[in-house]
Amino acid sequence: MRETTALTPHSPHVLTIPAPFRTPADVRAGLGALEQHFLRTRDRRGVFLTAYRTITEAVEAQIAAQGFRDSAWVSRYLVAFGTLYRDALAADAAGDRAKVPKAWRIAFDAARAGRGWVIQHLILGVNAHINHDLALALLVAGIDTDRATRYADHTAVNAVLERATPALKAQVSALWAPLLTRLDAAAGTLDDDVTTFSIPKARDHAWAMAVALDATRGRPTEALLRTALDEQAAVVAQLTLTPPVHAPVIDRSKRLLERIDHVLRIGSRLRDV
Repeated sequence: MRETTALTPHSPHVLTIPAPFRTPADVRAGLGALEQHFLRTRDRRGVFLTAYRTITEAVEAQIAAQGFRDSAWVSRYLVAFGTLYRDALAADAAGDRAKVPKAWRIAFDAARAGRGWVIQHLILGVNAHINHDLALALLVAGIDTDRATRYADHTAVNAVLERATPALKAQVSALWAPLLTRLDAAAGTLDDDVTTFSIPKARDHAWAMAVALDATRGRPTEALLRTALDEQAAVVAQLTLTPPVHAPVIDRSKRLLERIDHVLRIGSRLRDV
């Protein structure tokens, strides 16, 4: 499935959706390919992809190190999580907006419109990923048996996320906003309250929603809960874009910083050569 554009089929600007994910290695490879495409085209959908790829690699490494109680279950969890993102991207590329969860729709539309700052695009992706997709990924992986073990592994991922956060920040800053790297060096790190996005709390909420959905399978309440999941993540996405990003002075500042970042990227490439 390819994103419809006016370009030739072999254009590097045409987005190719990865084959369905079957293993954690498939997820890592697919995310990496998508990230490279977004980097080439400077598509802001890639801001979240850089973060997601970094975290996926960290979780996969923890699986390889037998760092979870049930590595097979965490592998299913990783694949289910990646598949939900892939499917949202595929539906968006096909123009089938009804199949794109609202939070992802808002995130993808903002990226296409060039609306918002890098940090906003990161939060938009994290919000859709955790506040919408995570509960559904848990259901697919299965939480109906040995739930205590499942929850222990689910929460163990929080420690992996915490350890991977410095690498995540460095990757996002270096690839998408080089100026932030220089500001961090002078004034500490990116605001932790913003970049961590209360992830442990959001992940706990996702677990609670997964348990509620599991308890209502096949009943009318399940559909209501799924709708609530979609709507609440969409509200957070809208709030993420609420700051006055269209105020003239802010727009001018944003364009200036983006031009500086562009120059810094070119300078970095020239030094590499």
